Amino acid sequence: MLTQIPQNFTQNDAKLNIRKEIRSGLLTALPTMVEGLGRHVLGCLRGGDGLHKVWAANQEVHGGTMNWSEELAKLVSGQVLTDESAREAAATDFGRLVVRKPAVVVRPASAQDVSHVLQFASRNSLKVSTRGGGHSQSGQSLCDDIVLDMTALGEVRHVDESSITCGGGIKWRAIVEQLAPQRLSPPVLTNNLDVTVGGTLSTGGLGVASWRHGTQADNCLELEVVTGAGEIVRCSADQNRALYDSVRAGMGQFGVMTEAKLRLRRHKPRFRSFYLLYDDLDKLLKDFESLMTEERFDYLESWCAPCPQGFRKVAGGRTPFAQWFFPLHATLETDGVTLPEASEKLRGLQFYRHVHTEDGEIGEFFARLDPLFALWKRGGAWDFTHPWMECVLPWQTTPMYIQRVLANFPPQAVAGGHILLWPGRGSASSVPLFMKPQGEFVMGFGILPAIPKQLVDEPLANLNMASLGAIMMSGKRYLSGWIKFDQNQWKAHYGDAWPKVVELKKKFDPQGILNPGFVHFE
Repeated sequence: MLTQIPQNFTQNDAKLNIRKEIRSGLLTALPTMVEGLGRHVLGCLRGGDGLHKVWAANQEVHGGTMNWSEELAKLVSGQVLTDESAREAAATDFGRLVVRKPAVVVRPASAQDVSHVLQFASRNSLKVSTRGGGHSQSGQSLCDDIVLDMTALGEVRHVDESSITCGGGIKWRAIVEQLAPQRLSPPVLTNNLDVTVGGTLSTGGLGVASWRHGTQADNCLELEVVTGAGEIVRCSADQNRALYDSVRAGMGQFGVMTEAKLRLRRHKPRFRSFYLLYDDLDKLLKDFESLMTEERFDYLESWCAPCPQGFRKVAGGRTPFAQWFFPLHATLETDGVTLPEASEKLRGLQFYRHVHTEDGEIGEFFARLDPLFALWKRGGAWDFTHPWMECVLPWQTTPMYIQRVLANFPPQAVAGGHILLWPGRGSASSVPLFMKPQGEFVMGFGILPAIPKQLVDEPLANLNMASLGAIMMSGKRYLSGWIKFDQNQWKAHYGDAWPKVVELKKKFDPQGILNPGFVHFE
């Protein structure tokens, strides 16, 4: 069983190696783990007004009461909000698992405002979190003291043929819409366009073009950053490289991105998608290798879809089970005149069935998941907890891990969510703090459920076990999801880079005020 793993395994500060006895114990435990997750979701299925510039209020801080919000407001040209509605709106995130109501919400008008806030926080031993779309799931964007609402810095500042310069709080949807008349777009877009540039650059930023173009952070050319010490710094591959390499995929631990210069490319006006269905994971993986090597398509999007089979006996009871299939949408941009034929583009592939071919405007493709999110919102799943477990697996251990996870995964466990697959080239990303396995190919795998909060405790434990299982098989967690790491697990995540990460934290955020409570440095 998984609980029989030696105690000193997770205390090892160096590397988590796959050992035969650990692997066999893990694989034995995975069916029980996913079964417990499904039981709880099945149980669920049964059963302000105008804002002034400043509101001054006395707040409890470190056991004493002080009217520091008024003092802070004098330093900031943007809004300093202490009313209940503003604080309540910033008290939780998309994960719906952590609640921290801030004393103050600041909507900065400039990088100078951000600098003043961070300097003030350092002087007064206050913590500061940065918040964009609030799509974090482990409270990364939450804080008891000050929350910086970065959407206030959401403007486009400059566009040319190869790049766009914008505020760190702009949402990707605004960029896509503004660039559409010029037929320009970023090389990589996230599935959800209503998240901010600074938020996804801090995580890495994955999309269905990442197999070729890496993360969104790989396509960031230059940044304006306010360090935790309040210093405003411009950084790039050629200027202040240490800061540039720490804030990209740095989870907001080293500085606040107030401006970003992003790479652009010219896209074609239309797209054609081939909807393919696989009934064999090994065949899908083999075809992924061919498609990435031959570069037949611009976008590769896949997931795991259950076909419910009814109920079967497990441990003295009856539980739902499924046969799993693997849809693949392989998409090409087109000029709308010369359309790629299935006979050419699908030659040699081992899919079970070619289900559908879809043509449309490229803007429809960029926003293709909007109808799905609308369904989740209408059905209530959007307001559930979202303890998403996302990881990046070595290619060679991908089939064993996924097949074991899915073997007893009840179909209702992904109600209001889904299980995603992101194939990728190992060399596509060179961002130092975006941790991934070594190898020619890697596989992103994400269990993305929606669970009522009152039923989430046992599923959380099971998802944490799934996380540990992926790590034991030399995988790395994608840090946007639900993360429950202690310091030793953070050390293992960063591996040989951990001492450098600690050094960078001390250098750029010496008082440790930024985005507290997530990465455990001490």
